[in-house]
Amino acid sequence: MSVSKLNEIKQRIELLEPLCPNLTTPYGVFPTKGGDSGDDVLWNGLLATVGYARSQSQVECSQAQGGEKRAGMWYRNPLRRSNDNEGHAHYFSRDMSLGVLLMFASSNAGGLDSSSALWLDYVNKNRACSVKKPAWMGKGCLVRSPMYRFSPDDDRSNITPSLWSIMGRVWASKGLPLHSCMQDFAGADGDVSIASADIVPVGYQLHLFAVQAYLKIILGQSAAIRTRIAEICYIRQPDNLFYKLIYQEGVFADDLDLFLGRCPNPSTFTPADYWLWEKSDQDPKYSCGWDWVFLGKLLLSLQLGG
Repeated sequence: MSVSKLNEIKQRIELLEPLCPNLTTPYGVFPTKGGDSGDDVLWNGLLATVGYARSQSQVECSQAQGGEKRAGMWYRNPLRRSNDNEGHAHYFSRDMSLGVLLMFASSNAGGLDSSSALWLDYVNKNRACSVKKPAWMGKGCLVRSPMYRFSPDDDRSNITPSLWSIMGRVWASKGLPLHSCMQDFAGADGDVSIASADIVPVGYQLHLFAVQAYLKIILGQSAAIRTRIAEICYIRQPDNLFYKLIYQEGVFADDLDLFLGRCPNPSTFTPADYWLWEKSDQDPKYSCGWDWVFLGKLLLSLQLGG
């Protein structure tokens, strides 16, 4: 493996990083892809897996703490936590929960016990109301939905059996107490995920399955399932370098050339407001910059780790 090319990749992402967009919040300044910053927990969760400390802090600071209105709930970024999502329709989603799980899975820091417990406490207490009490019964909720959810939102925040299974994997890997649903739905993230990855549209939906495969790589679990999902993602979008790396679970010489040939030149780079690896069009002009910082660090960690 070319040492000079590895050094060039390292230098490229070091020069690119200061040009990438950031979001200023009451809790600190954190990476963002720009736009409405609505998916920032996912991008920062990915960056946290390659050792980017500011991104781990971003995810941690996106959770409401005790004494706040929605203690335990995660927001899409710390700024939205600070104003309780003012001006935005949706608090959180299943997609964003993957960012939290990535941070949990890759973190060696303390605090996961309290953070995870606070999260599940919120989830347990905030199921949607299916049948409300009539006024003569004192109002309130008579029957709650069997579906748990991440936020007081629409259906995008409902926790599916597959996601309970993925959460259970992360909880178990960290020795955290399992929720009953994690046990009930253990293994539900297998064949269904493979079948779904084969039919969802190329773009952000396929990217979410790639992220699930990457999470399983970090956990060292479900080798057959994660490899098949990564293979499907790569076959369906072979020009996506993230998919290529997770399918290989390693780095080959051509990966260095592909990275250097496509990664923006810092001297001419102007950030867009997209995370390139979730785009159906892999033209680097769509890059926010952090996507390349993430991929470069992942490539170097796979190479150096191998």
